[in-house]
Amino acid sequence: MIQVTYTYKNREFLQLEDSFMNQLVQLGVRQMHALLEPLSDSLVNETGKIRINLDQHPKIELEGFSNPVKDQIEMVLRGE
Repeated sequence: MIQVTYTYKNREFLQLEDSFMNQLVQLGVRQMHALLEPLSDSLVNETGKIRINLDQHPKIELEGFSNPVKDQIEMVLRGE
């Protein structure tokens, strides 16, 4: 199972308090799952976490994935 979380100022959120922001977060999670659907066979046995950092310099961090799957996810996120 893959978990998608958001972080802001070193705090991790599965759900945000503001309803509008929470709708944006849920949309982002659905889009992330849609982007990774072509990798679903590879992701079945993975238990990683995708952390979307919303601080001053936004970035996406991958945690707990095997190296081949991590490489595949990074290629998808770069649009390769």
